[in-house]
Amino acid sequence: MLPSSDDLIRRVEESRGSRTRELASELGATEEEYGDFVALVLRLQIDGSIIRVPEGGWDIPERTQYRVGSLALSRKGQGFVRAAPGSIKEEDFFISGEEMGEAFDGDIVLIRIGRGGARGKRDGLLRQAKVVDVLRRSRRIIRGKFSLGKQGGFVTPSDPRAPSRIAISSSEARKSKDGEKVLVRLLDGAARGGSPRGKVVARVADEGTFETDLEVIRETFDLPGDHPADAVAEARAAPEMRDGAAWPDRVDLRDLPVFTIDPVDAKDFDDAISLEKVDGGYRVGVHIADVSHYVKPGSALDREAEARGTSIYLPGRVIPMLPERLSNNLCSLRPGEDRLAKTVRMTFGSRWDVKRVEVFRSVIRSRRRFTYEEVLAILELLETGKASASLPPDHVEHEETLRHLAALRDKLHAERRERGALYLDIPKLRLQLDEAGDVSGLGRDERDPSHALIEELMLAANEAVASYFLEKQLPLVARVHPPPERKKLDDYRRFLQVLGHRMGGKGGSRDLQRLIDKVTSDPLSPVIQLGLLRTMGHAEYVLGAGLHFALATTNYCHFTSPIRRYPDLLVHQVLEEHLIGSLRPTRRREWDGRLPRAAEEASDLERRAEEAEREMTKLRLIRFLEPMVGEAMDGRIVSVHPFGFFVRIEETLVEGLVHVATLDDDYYDFDEEKLALTGRRSKRAFRLGDRVRVELIEVDADHREITFNFVRRIEGA
Repeated sequence: MLPSSDDLIRRVEESRGSRTRELASELGATEEEYGDFVALVLRLQIDGSIIRVPEGGWDIPERTQYRVGSLALSRKGQGFVRAAPGSIKEEDFFISGEEMGEAFDGDIVLIRIGRGGARGKRDGLLRQAKVVDVLRRSRRIIRGKFSLGKQGGFVTPSDPRAPSRIAISSSEARKSKDGEKVLVRLLDGAARGGSPRGKVVARVADEGTFETDLEVIRETFDLPGDHPADAVAEARAAPEMRDGAAWPDRVDLRDLPVFTIDPVDAKDFDDAISLEKVDGGYRVGVHIADVSHYVKPGSALDREAEARGTSIYLPGRVIPMLPERLSNNLCSLRPGEDRLAKTVRMTFGSRWDVKRVEVFRSVIRSRRRFTYEEVLAILELLETGKASASLPPDHVEHEETLRHLAALRDKLHAERRERGALYLDIPKLRLQLDEAGDVSGLGRDERDPSHALIEELMLAANEAVASYFLEKQLPLVARVHPPPERKKLDDYRRFLQVLGHRMGGKGGSRDLQRLIDKVTSDPLSPVIQLGLLRTMGHAEYVLGAGLHFALATTNYCHFTSPIRRYPDLLVHQVLEEHLIGSLRPTRRREWDGRLPRAAEEASDLERRAEEAEREMTKLRLIRFLEPMVGEAMDGRIVSVHPFGFFVRIEETLVEGLVHVATLDDDYYDFDEEKLALTGRRSKRAFRLGDRVRVELIEVDADHREITFNFVRRIEGA
């Protein structure tokens, strides 16, 4: 069995200088597990938790003159490395041009701390260091000129700060022409002669199209392409569902009025709901596509789903976790078709108090596919009596069901808030796309009553399943969310103080929610909530129950989206074995050994997907904004730094930087206590929350940067 990260770190502390093979043997990793063990060791080095000393074996950084961190280059070509957070002490180091070796901006590097004094200035004087090795290449795309060589070719970067030419293999070189300007992705390892290796991603001449941008993001984040043949073959071999077929080992719910609620452009429907009146109350069903019926542990489909971790939703393109035969067909709860499901059935009293919760295998048949717009129109009709253009013609027959579900939504929401759950209301930028994938306009996604209805029911189902697993002592991949770090909370208190607000208590979720409620009508509410969002940690997957700070619960898992999230599928697979009686003690131990690593990898892949979505959104947004350079816009300052301040445009939610260098009427100092830039002579200050008019002066696709020029302050805001 593979050791945990903590066990491996402890072993390195105890056995200084051990080699990788020695550590594997000492920790009981088998020969079959050795490849995974090496991957774990290298990941911990990237994190900065342990370090491989050249010619000295493995050690912890604090006992050596070596550190691991990300290299950042200044505009002057000077390098800086911040020690990775796994180290006990975070520290920045200065890297001179001659000590950078073959490292590029953004690379994860191993550095050796120099014996000389401090040099360079960024947040004070820094110790000098030298790049010893490149551990992982930057994901950034580099532009340059391709030249054909005798054995392959090379690309000369356009950026003069780049340390060297980039070698292109013979097979890759055939795709490019001599003298052509190209976009290149760095690859790990070095070519013959020590030059960095690269792969040509696209021609600069094709830059700006949807397909080229998609390829850039795909290469940047190493996103998967088509599903492998063995996984596709397994999906194709799955038998079609026959309507009306008998399923004696499942609860038959095909006579229930089940329906789905999804976005208008949704192609897969992995959750459905139902409501029945029963004596003294109601019975609410949350029915989730039974993906585990088709994707068995260890199968080709399962291995590929684990490698992908999640479906990736890029603007204009979805990269699915499962082949289309499953995601859009057999596992999609399409109306009028029999489908297999896992059902969470919750029985409530007349006042929506929970009486009973059941979890079982079922077969269902959706009666209706609703869009969020249709449900919202019905809910608004019930509340105001006014009909909107989205009101469906069959609304009358569904009004009573949706009225009851809205009441349940409100009760669940109130109970969650009462126990301390945190609800932020921050509108999110949404790109409106045409059929070609190009951005045709900008919109915003906001939490409305129809989305909240589904959200509350899915949260309730996820909690119910987590509680069921804990009650039955089943191996559980839980979803946890850490509380904010003390330092970040202290910084946030100072942030609030600058805005004229204060946070009571110790910074628990109740304290934070009271603050959000108090500032709801304040014009600065978006700034305050964005600041809080940046204070929060990142949710992740772990084995066993743990605290979910934002939901104020210790019993939570992801169960409701097994089509698109691998941790949900894992929960379904364990539940399937339990429900059919095959989860023997030996099998439980196998799951306990596998799930910690699977949960950690799923967390990493989720972050990759989120970052890829964010970067593709920025890239397509920049393409949309390019013709608008020179236009003036109104916004609000949402953060202030020594190098300038970020402005969020109120109408479109676009964010960009006003660099301090563009404020040429005075020399501006950063006041860390007041979080403001203040002119030395004029005393003019730029503060959090100030409304300003700015001009869009530059959009940079390479660095995903939007730059504004300050025009004037908007008074009286």
